[in-house]
Amino acid sequence: MDNNLLIIVVLAVAACGLLGYGLYLRVTRRQAILQERLETYTTIEEEAARTTQTELRHTNQVPRLFRMLLGSGYMTHLEDELARADIPMRPSEYLLLRMVLAAFGFLVGRYTFGYLHSGIILAVAGFLVPVFVVRSHQNRRRAKFVKQLADALMLLTNSLRSGYGFVKGLELVAKEMSDPISKELNRMLREVNLGVTIDDALLNLGRRVNSQDLDIVIGAYLVQKDVGGNLTEIMEKVAETIRERLRIQGDVRVLTTQGKLSGLVVGLLPFAVVGILLLYAPDYFSSMFGPPIIGHLGKYNISLGEVLLAAGVCLQLIGAYIIYRVINIKV
Repeated sequence: MDNNLLIIVVLAVAACGLLGYGLYLRVTRRQAILQERLETYTTIEEEAARTTQTELRHTNQVPRLFRMLLGSGYMTHLEDELARADIPMRPSEYLLLRMVLAAFGFLVGRYTFGYLHSGIILAVAGFLVPVFVVRSHQNRRRAKFVKQLADALMLLTNSLRSGYGFVKGLELVAKEMSDPISKELNRMLREVNLGVTIDDALLNLGRRVNSQDLDIVIGAYLVQKDVGGNLTEIMEKVAETIRERLRIQGDVRVLTTQGKLSGLVVGLLPFAVVGILLLYAPDYFSSMFGPPIIGHLGKYNISLGEVLLAAGVCLQLIGAYIIYRVINIKV
């Protein structure tokens, strides 16, 4: 009981500390995000940006610690993922949130249900839930952006016909359209106003949105800029292509909905049943983890039931991957 109490105290103190730090970052986040955006946009002030980044690292040790442990590449990847989801959160805040949810899930599972494996399951679930939330936001935002893209191109085409330049046409599109395309275009135009070339700003836009349809638009503009041609007609043809792609994708989505639902149910049902049994009837699997013993891993005995369970999980994942490949039709 003393060990359990010590674990509770340590985890509670850690959770409170992380929560307090999260609240502190929440208060100071606006200024920090503004500074990070200025560092991103002001490419002509590289030395000043490096100096500012060094000062920020000295004043805030937690992001620096994460960069040392996980690497700058991974933290940059997280920053891009959060930007694609339009979540105003720094990578360090995102990682701290996942750690807090994992600690909270462990406490709930361990001391509410009374089993260690219940705490581990809920801790893993709490650590992974933000990943699925970010992916869901990304997919919804990307889908909404693509639906607006064809109309935005037609508006851009009309503005080009009336005598506007390409950048002025994008300003008109950003003014007339709604979020998310207006927000992304305004961000791109701010980059241009701060000295970034239109080519680099478009490439940054494509990296943030991560859409094949937008890549087609950017590629068409870059090719037209290099080899020449009528930009108005090119954008009009691209808009028609995107509309046709969206129509075909809608037809494919309707035809594959049943397969997706079947694959989702078949893939998740065994894991859901096992999770429920582990939470409410942990002794149900006791015979599976007992004799016969077929091997040893250090001080841990490997039973035949554990091997069969691992094999079943592998086969289940292989089946889910095959179903995904069958129904994932790219247009």
